[in-house]
Amino acid sequence: MPLMRLGSFVFGVPTFSYEGLSRKVSARVESQPVIGAAPPTHLLGRNADTLSLTCTFYPFHLNGAGLLQLRGMQEAVKAQTPMMFVSVGGMVFGRWIITDIDEQQSHIHRSGTPQQVDANINLVEYIGGGGSGGLSIGGINVDLF
Repeated sequence: MPLMRLGSFVFGVPTFSYEGLSRKVSARVESQPVIGAAPPTHLLGRNADTLSLTCTFYPFHLNGAGLLQLRGMQEAVKAQTPMMFVSVGGMVFGRWIITDIDEQQSHIHRSGTPQQVDANINLVEYIGGGGSGGLSIGGINVDLF
């Protein structure tokens, strides 16, 4: 049963599970130096949220299925593809872009297949409206993909 889905990529047992998810929510706050007074704080809006997934899978025992998904996610990084991210419980996280994947292969079998792969997958929330993928109608940004 899948635990999470990012676009067409499924995180679940037994193929490609994840052990941890961390989320960072932050605001853009800047102070401006002034002479003879404390610097006033300027509230500039929010930053895009970020997510990090820590995953471990065992491709030697799964006929390489996890490795195929990992390769697909690496291609999504290169394509900078926004994808819907949802949990099995129905929580919709919205659209996200994988920014980078850090992979460590260990316990290499004599066939060259790693018996264990640990991966950290970092995502940033996709906020449209700043590029050619959106349209502005009456001052409201509408995403086209």
